[in-house]
Amino acid sequence: MNLHPKSLYIADTIIQWGNIMTIFNKILIATDGSEDAKRAVSAGVEIARQFDSDIYAVHVLSQISSKVLPAGSRMTEHDLPFKDIEREGNRIIGSVEEIGISEGLAVDTVLLMGHPAEEILNFADENNVDLIVVGTLGKTKIKKFLLGSVAENVVRHSDVPVLVVS
Repeated sequence: MNLHPKSLYIADTIIQWGNIMTIFNKILIATDGSEDAKRAVSAGVEIARQFDSDIYAVHVLSQISSKVLPAGSRMTEHDLPFKDIEREGNRIIGSVEEIGISEGLAVDTVLLMGHPAEEILNFADENNVDLIVVGTLGKTKIKKFLLGSVAENVVRHSDVPVLVVS
């Protein structure tokens, strides 16, 4: 089968990256809790199940710009809104953990802070991840044009295969 060098072919237990057979031992599933991200979680868990892979369920807390806060104010990790955001992030990755465990897979939950694409890529690199799975993160075409896409940035800068699920 001739595949485009950066295509993924999924069939039962075989995934090919180019013409090289690949086994995915560590899969990073990045999620923001959106519907597209939930579909990415399902796809990532299915691939992990087929390969008996370890999963990193990753959610990135975006740093809140001081431009959206009242003049002179700052938000720290001790502020109530931050705790609420952190609690929601833990809920999101906890749901991935439940799904993975129900399939008999090892799942590490990881909550990061910073720019999502950058944090995902750094974590993948530092932990020798074999595959990154992301949703389109619920961006509309206009938002993608104006803000850029986390998924697109991950695809463009990743050293490992990236599966984008929409």
